[in-house]
This record gives sequence, structure tokens and C-alpha cells, in this order.
Amino acid sequence: MAPLVPSNSVYTSCYCEENIYLLCQEYLRSNAWENFVVFISNAHKTVALWSQKAARLEDNPVIWDYHVILVLRPRHKDTTEVNEPHTSWVYDFDTRLSMPCEWERYLCMTVPEGISPPIYESQFRVIPGELFVQHFASDRTHMLVKKLDQETDTEQRPSRRDAQYSSPPPIYAPICGPLALQEGITNNLMLNYVSMNGNYKDIYGFVVDRAGVDDIFRV
Repeated sequence: MAPLVPSNSVYTSCYCEENIYLLCQEYLRSNAWENFVVFISNAHKTVALWSQKAARLEDNPVIWDYHVILVLRPRHKDTTEVNEPHTSWVYDFDTRLSMPCEWERYLCMTVPEGISPPIYESQFRVIPGELFVQHFASDRTHMLVKKLDQETDTEQRPSRRDAQYSSPPPIYAPICGPLALQEGITNNLMLNYVSMNGNYKDIYGFVVDRAGVDDIFRV
């Protein structure tokens, strides 16, 4: 059976990466499952995802710049119940589907095959949970509302003192993983996680297409 969502889970709307960071920390306490954080985006930052609570109509997709989910994959070598069905489980705070949801159902209902035009197709950055909680950092500047300079008619970032966010930030301090802090990194969200450049494996995971991510999590 899939682990239940902790009753004390923290959720902040529009901060999916932080919600998943905190949830991943909880599940890393158990060795029964392999934990993977998955960023969904593309080069245009326009991915069409179905079954999302934010959709105005239930059958319509939402176009996100990026989205983040957690996937738990069973460790076969630790399995003791031979007859127990095996599947990977998806944790998505923003889905209309169940949470957790079986991998096959989630992928089919959220990222159906044959999305057109290609600008809305998803790519997936897969990061082992252990690496993510160590290296992730966000100062939340991507959520700051830009101001228009009346004299130059150009957009500018507001100062921290008068910062306004497009959606209210979490009440806790910005997240900075232990190794990110050690390296003096305060923000790597957009450059190293949301970006889908490169398919090589490193501390920021690796990028695959729909078929590739299905191969990873279909048990």
C-alpha cells in the first residue's frame, strides 16, 4: 500500500516546489520506497496538464510554466509481501485525482499522449529525493511582481522592502538545502530545476520525455 499523506503536510498555493520539498523530507525517513522529485516543464515553459484543480472546467487542461510532483517507487529488494501488487505512486497537491495516485493512471489522466501543438508537450526532470533536499534552494524571487518604471517605461524588480508577490508566499523562511547553503547558493530553482536543458545525470537530475519517464516509474 502507498504511504498516506501526513496529516500535518504543509501546502501553499503556487509554491509546488516547496510543498514537494517538505513532503519529500517526510518520506525519506522510510527506506521502503525510492523517492523522486519530478519537475514538469519544457523549453517554452508552456505545459498542458489535465486533471488539475486550477482548471476552470473539469475536462480542460491548465497551462503551467512548470509543475512539481513526488513519485515513490517500490524497492523490490525490500519487498516481503510477494502477492502485493506493485506500482509507483504520485503525490500532487494540485490534482483532481486521488493523492496518492497510481503512476499509470496519473500519467494517462494528466499528460495524455499526442498533445498538440508540440509547444504544450511536457518534459520531465527526474531528481532522486535525497539529492533534491540537499541541493535545492529558492529565494522566491520568481514570484515577485515586476513594477513599471514610470520614467523609462521598463519593468523592474521591486526591492525586498516593498516586495509584492503574485501569490502569497509560505509563512516559513525560504528553503535552502544543506549542501546548497554550504556552497553559498540561495536560488537555483529556475536555472537548474525548471530548465529542461541537457539530459545528462548530475546533482540536478536528468531530463526525459513522456516515454522516458514512463519507463522509469512503470513497475
